[in-house]
Amino acid sequence: MVLESIGTHGLAAFGAGAAVVLSGIGTMKGLEIAGHAAAGVSAEDSENARNALILQALPQTQVIYGFIIAIIIIIGLLNEKITAENTWICILSGFLVGLTGLSAINQGKVAASSIGAAAKNQSIFGNLLIYVVMVEITALFGFVIALMLLLSGQVI
Repeated sequence: MVLESIGTHGLAAFGAGAAVVLSGIGTMKGLEIAGHAAAGVSAEDSENARNALILQALPQTQVIYGFIIAIIIIIGLLNEKITAENTWICILSGFLVGLTGLSAINQGKVAASSIGAAAKNQSIFGNLLIYVVMVEITALFGFVIALMLLLSGQVI
């Protein structure tokens, strides 16, 4: 059986890894997309750099959610709170936050468009910031549910 050969700790660690790797992929791609736009508008006018940097940084929060969930799972491992019964909760929590963290890719696309718009009209920066943050709601929901699962499974 897979559970016996890998062990509960190995499977829980797999959940922790999935949380960081999947959300990290989303963040990496989102930052790349927005970074291209930020570099372009900053090259045209250095006054655009501040707003571009703020918008470009937003997709990074998804990997922070994954990192927090991974740390909680690892603390559960270190404190010997991971059992055969709650191992699957660790896996599900890791994949939940990781998959919803892929929303950073789309957030990077919205950020890239917003960076271009802010370069043309800085007075709409507040509205543009809201557009970019709206995409993050999916990842935030995934993070909260993953956290609640870990709490219900007494991993923390």
